[in-house]
Amino acid sequence: MFKIIKNSNYWFIFSGSLMVLSIVAIAVFGLRLGIDYKGGTVIEARSDNPDKLTIIENTVKQQFSSGYQIKEGAGNQINLRLPVLSNESHAKLTGELTSALGDYHESLYDSVGPSISKDLTTKSIIAVILASIAIIIYIAFAFRKIPKPLSPWKFGISAVIALIHDLLITTGVIALISHFVTWVEVDALFITALLTILGFSVHDTIVVYDRLRENFIKNPHKGITMTAEESVNQTLARSINTSLTVIIVLISLFVLGGTSIRHFVLTLIIGIFFGTYSSIFVATAILVKWQEKRKLAA
Repeated sequence: MFKIIKNSNYWFIFSGSLMVLSIVAIAVFGLRLGIDYKGGTVIEARSDNPDKLTIIENTVKQQFSSGYQIKEGAGNQINLRLPVLSNESHAKLTGELTSALGDYHESLYDSVGPSISKDLTTKSIIAVILASIAIIIYIAFAFRKIPKPLSPWKFGISAVIALIHDLLITTGVIALISHFVTWVEVDALFITALLTILGFSVHDTIVVYDRLRENFIKNPHKGITMTAEESVNQTLARSINTSLTVIIVLISLFVLGGTSIRHFVLTLIIGIFFGTYSSIFVATAILVKWQEKRKLAA
């Protein structure tokens, strides 16, 4: 049997170090915000001109000195991300590109203003907060019949602390990657990925907690530490196997999927990896440490 709970101090040091490094990465590198959160314009177009990227960049530079991205997609597709364009500016840019390329055809034009992006930012933060509160309440309700001295609220709060750990580290890794890779950015899909990670991670944690409850009911005098150790080991293989199957599918999507969802899939891969780690090494260890401190205080 692996001594996971017994060695919890090592996991806390490791996780704490990752969280500090994540905060540093976010503070130093920042997050590359997509147009959903900073406002801007997305244009998808096609052209068979072999010099299209150079021609488009030279044309765009005449209107914007910075703050734009130009990427080539499959099938002669071009993706442009620009500051917010007025209808007049868009018409002017389209005319210039059509004249320069000869066969310039737009398939998508989408513009998000600063007021809309600010509203979306607020709603995204509220969504994460409400999801965390709902998880605490749900777990507390689901474990309401847990025998004393264990508290159902401790289960819920410990799970959410582990979830904060997952989201913070995932965001820190994304901040680091986005500093070097331009296609990784924070948009509505990123928030969707974080909420998905919340659900997956708490599902894994509840499986461990449920086994802990069952074992504690069977042997209430065994002690929370030993019971937690057995529970984590009993669910260890299941947690790893479930996460591996999901990660394998996500890696396939990352390699073979379209560029538009690549940053979303990458966020899921990182988040599910650390979510599985926290479910095994962090969530239950937090609960046990909290319970042990309560006993010492009593």
